[in-house]
Amino acid sequence: MYTSSGEFIDVHSELLHFDQVLELFIHIEKEGAVKEYCNGANAGGRWIFQIYSREFIELVSNTVEKILIESKHPGPVLEVMSGDGKLSEFLKPLVDRTMITTDAKTGRDNIEHPKWVEEIDAVEAHSKYDPSLIIISWEPFYSTTSIELVEKGTPLIWIGNPESCAVGSGISKLPSVQIDSEYLLCRHDNFTDRKHLSRFRAFLNLV
Repeated sequence: MYTSSGEFIDVHSELLHFDQVLELFIHIEKEGAVKEYCNGANAGGRWIFQIYSREFIELVSNTVEKILIESKHPGPVLEVMSGDGKLSEFLKPLVDRTMITTDAKTGRDNIEHPKWVEEIDAVEAHSKYDPSLIIISWEPFYSTTSIELVEKGTPLIWIGNPESCAVGSGISKLPSVQIDSEYLLCRHDNFTDRKHLSRFRAFLNLV
């Protein structure tokens, strides 16, 4: 749980199993340090919103593959608002399709963006790449971009806490398939009592 220098490990430095991730966050919660940890007080200095485990990434990749089979669209999978790109990085070995990772890089939340994350607005990225599927994880609080993208007819996976992500957009009212799983973990959860607040939804728009 700690590095040799006494810092909490970076949970996203590698893909850990769910039980390991949950154990870590229960410990961090008991220390009263979840917010600080997720705001960069970890060995990687990483900001964390959705918390990834091997099982969660497999769940997302399986969902992606099912949507790609149904859609029959040849375009790439496009992640927008990707932050540090970790979701795409973990998904790429499991998804049999080109993945393009983008972010507007506005400086929000002091996130460090790798150079391979393309700097481009989400709507512009959609126009540029004509994707078969869009992935959004933790859309900003006041954003309405997901609504705009869903209305374009491209299947979209949306991951986040509805109380913190795109709150006024109305995205949660649109028809979608909600995928429930114990592997959904986020920075706002009560880890000890297993009260999970994030949602995993697929807006299919399949024709």
